[in-house]
Amino acid sequence: MRYEYLLPDMKDTPSPHALPATGEATGGSLSSSEWVEAIIASPAPVLRNLQITQSYHQFTLDFTRLLGSDNVCWCAFATWASKQAGQFIRGEQAPAPLLELLGLKQDGSPTPRPWYWFLVPKWLLRSKRFLAYARCTVEDVSAHIAAGNLRVYQKLAPIFAAFLKMAHSHQQPQPDELARFLDGLAADPTTHAEIIQAFQNYYLARFEKNDKARAEQVFLANVLIGLHEQKRLQEAIEGAMKAPIRQALQDPERRWSSLPLPQAVRAVGAALFEWALGPYIRKFEEKWQTAATHSLMSLGTPDGTLKLGQDVPPLSDGALFPEALRELDRPEVPEILATLGLPPNTAMGSAALDWSRLGDRMNYIAGLFRSRQQDKGLAEPPFSYEQVAYILAGQVPEGKL
Repeated sequence: MRYEYLLPDMKDTPSPHALPATGEATGGSLSSSEWVEAIIASPAPVLRNLQITQSYHQFTLDFTRLLGSDNVCWCAFATWASKQAGQFIRGEQAPAPLLELLGLKQDGSPTPRPWYWFLVPKWLLRSKRFLAYARCTVEDVSAHIAAGNLRVYQKLAPIFAAFLKMAHSHQQPQPDELARFLDGLAADPTTHAEIIQAFQNYYLARFEKNDKARAEQVFLANVLIGLHEQKRLQEAIEGAMKAPIRQALQDPERRWSSLPLPQAVRAVGAALFEWALGPYIRKFEEKWQTAATHSLMSLGTPDGTLKLGQDVPPLSDGALFPEALRELDRPEVPEILATLGLPPNTAMGSAALDWSRLGDRMNYIAGLFRSRQQDKGLAEPPFSYEQVAYILAGQVPEGKL
């Protein structure tokens, strides 16, 4: 169902991070430029992630009105990816493998016997400084994911909002208006060619009468947006996947002494620490990589959790792809897949073995997009009506999100 986003009476005064007053805007309230700008400007990572997730859902609903209900746009997948990212950003349920690796419980207290019990001196494990350091390391992962969440939305959401405003009123193709829109995108040096091609295909799908051709146009647009998204996420993903051990050693927030030591002294201390505990640090980094990969490579959806390290599972009827996408007739669709080095007609081998590699991620994402493009469950709301009311009012709802 589509929410109208009417806020109930709130017991508390709305937060200063509340979004603009609700009202039906062209393309939907949460997908208007005013809402998008307010979300981007939000300084609170936890709340901003919730607003981004709900905004992606609104884009999904508005694109359904624009393109029909058979195919979901990229925003439907982004909704659930953003919600998954929120679990890391909030730290409400820190990934169990990462906490186990660091010897911490969910509440941040040390576990009785962490995996490195026999590798690291006991006095070090009992140190409050070490526990604070471990917690900061988990926080680093959250910070990288929050930065990536904002970075993608900051670039793509304004374009989606502008596209909806331009295309929503068109009852027949308007080539001149489309050309002006695409020229405006091309004028921005940070807008890559795949974005321009993607929105051109979304527009063509708006007026395509053939169901199969429309499905292929939407799929091509989704993959192109996904490619741009993953390029923008590369730095954040690498930061989250790689143990920030050595960098943290020189971070004044994680120094081992409470004394305000000069940076040069801290650097010497970090170098000595690395020299003395080099083997332990390398072992820790290897374990971290394994645990981070296991924790980050999953995606919760209304139909269950997908393991990104495994091949995209078949649909309920046993087929890999919906009928409209089982064979790709439009030549530009298999061409872009070939450019990415992806097989044109199978999801076998789609598992991402190393999520820090762009090629591995796109291998899985292209298979996922093609397989689930006509899954109407992806258009379900990510939050309850009551939770949405708090999110729009600039408050983080209590309870499970």
